Amino acid sequence: MYIWDKKFDSTDYLYGKAPNAYIKEVFNQEANDNEKVLILAEGEGRNASYLANLGYDVMTYDLSKVGIEKQLKLANEMGVTIDARYGDVTKQGLVPDNQFDYTINVFGHVLTEDKPGMFNNLIQPLVNHGHSYFEFYSKDQVDFGTGGPKDVNMLYDVDEIKTYLSHLPVKIHRLEKIEIERHEGNKHNGLGSVIQGHIEKTEN
Repeated sequence: MYIWDKKFDSTDYLYGKAPNAYIKEVFNQEANDNEKVLILAEGEGRNASYLANLGYDVMTYDLSKVGIEKQLKLANEMGVTIDARYGDVTKQGLVPDNQFDYTINVFGHVLTEDKPGMFNNLIQPLVNHGHSYFEFYSKDQVDFGTGGPKDVNMLYDVDEIKTYLSHLPVKIHRLEKIEIERHEGNKHNGLGSVIQGHIEKTEN
């Protein structure tokens, strides 16, 4: 069984049903007509249902079939519709380029060799001047013990992310490591070290 299928195999929602606080801060009003959002590594669907409730056209990808089932269950519970798909968010060609107004990744921690592919999939699907938002635990998080992987290679630092973005057509609006409280279900609790990003895709 895929590790995340096992983790999500419960009636409880591992990280709760409320959206990530950074995503809620950024997306705090109703969508304009037909604005499309792609969420990578969406897990159990808390951000997807929140954004769909604001009127966004939401597509998600995740490798956990159990997580996808829970995404759809939560969306149904909230009376919204999302397009939840199974797929590896690190692989090239996951979705076509130039399709989405926004892309999102919240705590999508992958192995070092898979990180470049994941960042490609955050940027290339955006339309010109589309925006990507993400929040990851930084490498300093191992000293906090309040959530996230124990393997430092699955965590991030700012310079590393800049390297992954360096060959892509982007403008970095925000890429910052901060210490912040997170209370998300049973797994993210207390003060932690995160990296928050806001990246704009420039014209190809």
